[in-house]
Amino acid sequence: MNGWRNLFPNAWYVAEREYRSRATSRSFLIGTVILAAIAFAATQLPVLIDVAEGTSRTRVAVVVRADNMPSDSQAAMTATLNGQTNSSTHQAFVLSWYQGGDAAAAQKSLEDGKVDALLLVDRDPASQNLSFTLRTNLASDGQPVNVITNAATYLALDDGLARAGTSIGALQRTKVTVLPVLGSSAGPVNSISREVSTNLLSTGLIVLIFMAIITYGTWVAMSVAEEKGSRVMELMLNATTPLQMLAGKVIGNGAAGLTQYGIILGAVIVGLLAQGPIHRAVVSGSSTSDSFGGLSVPVLGAFVVLFVLGFVLYSLLYAALGSMVSRLEDVQSATSPLMMLIMIGYFMSIFGLQAIDETWVRIASFVPFFSPYLMLARVSVGHVEVWEFGLAVIFLLVAIAIALVVAARIYSAGVLLYGQRVGFRQILRAARVSR
Repeated sequence: MNGWRNLFPNAWYVAEREYRSRATSRSFLIGTVILAAIAFAATQLPVLIDVAEGTSRTRVAVVVRADNMPSDSQAAMTATLNGQTNSSTHQAFVLSWYQGGDAAAAQKSLEDGKVDALLLVDRDPASQNLSFTLRTNLASDGQPVNVITNAATYLALDDGLARAGTSIGALQRTKVTVLPVLGSSAGPVNSISREVSTNLLSTGLIVLIFMAIITYGTWVAMSVAEEKGSRVMELMLNATTPLQMLAGKVIGNGAAGLTQYGIILGAVIVGLLAQGPIHRAVVSGSSTSDSFGGLSVPVLGAFVVLFVLGFVLYSLLYAALGSMVSRLEDVQSATSPLMMLIMIGYFMSIFGLQAIDETWVRIASFVPFFSPYLMLARVSVGHVEVWEFGLAVIFLLVAIAIALVVAARIYSAGVLLYGQRVGFRQILRAARVSR
C-alpha cells in the first residue's frame, strides 16, 4: 500500500525522462511529419474521386436518321446517360447530335478520335420501331457501352410511348420520397465520395489505434529491456520503486504517443475542413456543400478515449513482459502473445465493419482487449448507443485496474531477473511476487 501512496513525484520524473527521450528523437520528428502528410492526403481522396468522375467523359455522336422522333428525345437521352451522376457541374457522357445528312461528318469525327462512339438511330420500315447501330472501339462489355445500350433502349421506349400518346418524361415526373428508417424527414443523398469517406474514416481510425498500441507498447517494452540490459535500472531502483518506474514509463510513452497522434489528427481535421474549398477549386463550377469524412466531435472524442484506455491497458502488459528479458532482441519473442491478441482485435474490427450490426460484433465490442477497435468501428459508422459506449469504457477501466495490479507484480519481480528465459511459468511465478 505504501508503494501506491508514494507513486508520485518519482513517477513524474521517470515519465518526463521517457517523454523527452522519445519526443526529441529524430525518428519521432520525421515519422510525425510523414504520418501527418499521409493523413492530410488521405482526407482528399473523395475530392480526387469527384475530379476523376468529372474528367472521365465519354463523347458520343448521335446521328438521327429516323423521322417523327419524340420532341424530348435529346433531353431524355442525355438524362438517361448521366442520370447516375449526382453532380450537375459535370457529365459522364457528352452528346453531339447530327441529322441523317450529317452522318459522314459524324463518322469522320469518330475516325479522327474526336468522339468515342457513334450511335446511328434508324426506324424499322415494317414495325416502325427504332433500331440502333453503335460503332466504337470501347470494350463491348464495358460500362460505357452498357450505359449507351441502356440509354438507346430507353429512347426506343420513349418513342413507343410518344406514339401511344405519352412519354418517359411524363412517367419520370412520378414523385418518390426517400426517408430514413426512423423519422419522417428526408435524409442526405448518398454519394460515392461520401461512402468512401465514411469507410476510409472508420478504417483509418482503427488502423491508427492498431499502430499506436503496437508502436508505443513496444516503446515501453524496449525501454524497460534496454535499461535492464545496460544495468541503468539498478541505479534507478536506488531512487525509485518498480511501481513508480512502471507508471512513469507508461505515462511518458503515452504522452509522447498522444503528442504524435494529436498532430496527425490535427492534419486530418485540417484536411477535412479544406475538402470543400479544394473541391470547389479543382472541380469547375462546383457549388457542393457536402461535408466529407463524417469526422465529428463524438467520433473524435471516442477515438481519444479508446486510444488512451487501450494504450494504457496494453502498455501495462508490455512493460510487464519487457521486464522479463534483458536484451532488446528478446523483446519481440516475449511480447508475441500480446501481438497475437492485438492482431485478433484488429482483424475482427476490419471484418466487423462489413457486418457492424451482427451480434458477435456487438458482444466483442465490450471485451476490453477488443473494444478499442470494435467499439470505435461502431461509433465511427454511427451504430452504437451512448450507454453501450459508456459500458465499454467501464469494462476497460476495470480491466486496466486488474492489469495494473498484475503488471506491477510481474514488473517488480522481473526487473531483478537476469539471464532467464521467459516462459509462462516464469510469468506466473513473478506475478506472485509483490514489492
